[in-house]
Amino acid sequence: MASELTSHRLPQADEYYYKQTNNHITPRDNEIETGADAGAYFPLQPIEKKLCAYTFGLGIILLFIFVIIFKVL
Repeated sequence: MASELTSHRLPQADEYYYKQTNNHITPRDNEIETGADAGAYFPLQPIEKKLCAYTFGLGIILLFIFVIIFKVL
């Protein structure tokens, strides 16, 4: 019973792929769907950019520290 319920609902990415490959939609309908998705994405805030940079920098520093510790010592 549970497998029947889950087999009918596709995950979002698979659903999008299925719709694009199996349903022949018109270019106008595709533009409408793409326009509807445009509001879901927005640029990062300055604090988010700083947090990404700090996290990336910390990861690189820790990578070098671990390489030195485990390969040299």
